Amino acid sequence: MAQGQRRWLQPEGAAGHGSDQAFFARRPDLVRVAERAVHALRGRSVQFFDTADGTTRRVTVDVTDGAERLARLDVVDEPAPFGLTVRELQVATCVAGGLANQEIAGALDCARRTVATHLEHIFTKTGVSSRATVATLLAEHDAYAAPLPAKNLVLPATLLALFEEKPRKTPRRVKPRPALIGAVYTAAAGAEAVAMRRGDKLAVTELNARGGVAGREVEHVALAATPEGLLDAVAELTARGVDAVVFGNFPLPYARPAIAAAAAAGVPVLHSMTGPALSDDVHADPRGLGSVFQVCSTESAYVPGLLRTLPQRGRLAILPRESTFDASVPEQIARHAAASGWELVYADPVPDHTRDFTDVVRQLDRVKADAVSLSTFPEATLGAFLTAAEPLRDRTLVHVAWSPAAPGFTERFRSLSDGLVWSTVIGNVDTPACHAFEQRYRAAYGGEPGLGAAAVHFDMVNVLAHVWSQVSRPWDFAAVRKQLRSVASFGVTGAHQFLGRGQRGLSYPDDTGDPTRGHPHLVYRIEGGTHRRLAPSLLT
Repeated sequence: MAQGQRRWLQPEGAAGHGSDQAFFARRPDLVRVAERAVHALRGRSVQFFDTADGTTRRVTVDVTDGAERLARLDVVDEPAPFGLTVRELQVATCVAGGLANQEIAGALDCARRTVATHLEHIFTKTGVSSRATVATLLAEHDAYAAPLPAKNLVLPATLLALFEEKPRKTPRRVKPRPALIGAVYTAAAGAEAVAMRRGDKLAVTELNARGGVAGREVEHVALAATPEGLLDAVAELTARGVDAVVFGNFPLPYARPAIAAAAAAGVPVLHSMTGPALSDDVHADPRGLGSVFQVCSTESAYVPGLLRTLPQRGRLAILPRESTFDASVPEQIARHAAASGWELVYADPVPDHTRDFTDVVRQLDRVKADAVSLSTFPEATLGAFLTAAEPLRDRTLVHVAWSPAAPGFTERFRSLSDGLVWSTVIGNVDTPACHAFEQRYRAAYGGEPGLGAAAVHFDMVNVLAHVWSQVSRPWDFAAVRKQLRSVASFGVTGAHQFLGRGQRGLSYPDDTGDPTRGHPHLVYRIEGGTHRRLAPSLLT
């Protein structure tokens, strides 16, 4: 079509409107599409699906490349691919254009839950499980819905040119859709959860101050949830179209189904929980849980790390959490103890939230334990044990995992913390980068970051940002997963590489003898309210 000359031709044998002038008289918007094509396209062809009146029609616009440029417009009745309905095709177009569920709901004037339901139907009909693959399928089938359901969609420039009211000589700059990090923390008002949330937020703030990720702003969608409400929180985050989910620490029976639910949506999941079952689940089901990445080693490293650090030998007792207890744990610990010259004399799981340790302390006294090692317990449970065990502590060394890393631990526990030995398989490393992070945290929040939680979550956001900078779209989940498996990044807590069993991080020296490939297994002793590091003795 050139200079007002209009011809609408129908391909031979096609069952459609062809040169039905009455149809085009009712659809001047399609005529304008052809007119714009003359100016915007040269020797090009563009296809899309017209959904203006609740049905689907394949629209093809061809423009010649001769001096007298002509456009040919064909409109043929054709069902959408994969059996998608009109509304599902519109939702899929918005997904391909980079909109999150909340933005799609606003564009289509419907509820966010309705969008999530449409997206589930799209996944079922197309046989894919990620938003990125939906976008790929729409591009392969030229199946974008028009009129475009929303403005500022990130779609092929040739298609967008057909819907510009005034064609421009230069391409329109579309502000990139933000990268959305969904984070869910325990609703309990504890110092650890506060530090995690602040670490995440500080990382996002600093990323945006530097221009975001590849020019794309990063948004932090943070939710607080009880263990019982964790699944609902994950459903809300995935419904909002987040590009990754970061988990705080939750009890294992609640964490496992919640992580599986996030993985089922295809969303990359990062967490630092140390229950061995979590990485074992990923190892056992790499297809279903292949988007789950654990940034640290498991709690099975804690006792070997303690025994490696202690100079003396003697009688060992362990108190594992009931929620993460495995029948094989005592046997494994007994082997480690024997190899280190220790004798395992007591190993009994403890309910996560118990407050009465009278019988446990009596048993420890009876077996004359020289050292007792506790799994990661809530502070209230740990406080109850330390109070009950106070008469034993003159001759029994007490070791705990992770909990003292929380900001203000020694202030809250006072004399109960004195002499306590504790360790973590991921935490603040004594490096200039770590010292700078601690200073920025104090400046931002007016308090101490502690020795683990804030730094770990600060690093997790930056790991995602590093990976996103390597891919074209944060919501290309397959590309993000591939990058997470293949690249290394370095942060406040050490090197991040998901090379361990079940896509977990490596611990030095538990998993690797190279400190540049993982996180140092840190062991501390609290003396006079100060955390004095016992191991590793030297970090470079």
